[in-house]
Amino acid sequence: MRPEELVSFVNTAQRVGTLSTVDDQGFPNCAIIGSAMMPDPDHVNIALANNHTLENLRHGSGAVLSVYEPAEAIFNWQGARLYLIVDTIEESGPLKDEMVQQVEDQAGKMAARTIHAAVRFTVARTRPLLDFP
Repeated sequence: MRPEELVSFVNTAQRVGTLSTVDDQGFPNCAIIGSAMMPDPDHVNIALANNHTLENLRHGSGAVLSVYEPAEAIFNWQGARLYLIVDTIEESGPLKDEMVQQVEDQAGKMAARTIHAAVRFTVARTRPLLDFP
């Protein structure tokens, strides 16, 4: 997927994906993420509640965001895997305010109230959702 296509794909309203992290003991966690936004091809912003994922990101600096669009057959699924490095975790400030507003616009006030922090990532690497030789 070309960079501009990836940005559009991730930013499509109602796009859902998963964010995989590990804790400080190496135990994995995978969470459903509906708030991922790409302001440009090199960055991803994600709004998070005060949960395992946020805690893991505080102890480690990496994550994998998988975004996808199912199809009738698995070989026709569209999507990508984005390998991410944490830049900042903001519990207040403009990025958090922007992400809270985005969540409220897409999912309502109750969902927006759960947001504890906004995380800005740098995209270190991308791979197709399905990677065939």
